[in-house]
Amino acid sequence: MKKKSIFSLILLLTILCGFNSCQDKPFDPVDENPEYLLCNGSGWYDEYIDSNGYPCTQRLIFYSDGSGKETIVRSFSDFPGDFEELRNSFYWEWDDDYYGSIYMEYPNGDYLFFDQLFISPYELSGLLDGEEVVFEPF
Repeated sequence: MKKKSIFSLILLLTILCGFNSCQDKPFDPVDENPEYLLCNGSGWYDEYIDSNGYPCTQRLIFYSDGSGKETIVRSFSDFPGDFEELRNSFYWEWDDDYYGSIYMEYPNGDYLFFDQLFISPYELSGLLDGEEVVFEPF
């Protein structure tokens, strides 16, 4: 009986330790080649509620030549076709070759600053024009 209890306890501890060792994504950004991760070809997306209460999806695609595309889809209701889609192109560059910040400039002269970047294969996050954002790859 004692052997069975000890075995059960060891099995339980092994299972609990196994769950603790799982990790969705690394805690630190990948510093090996941040531009490759940023410009991975598929792009990044985020879902949020805008200041008017409408659900939005924002997609960013960065290209290694310094260009990029942004698409924002704003839904007004659950009915198909009741949405607004905004498409913009932009130019981007690293802030003085420091991989922690990006300037994004739009053809109309507007610009955004993407600061405190965290870039990994699983996440692109930071402060986009002062707002905390988390993009996932798509």
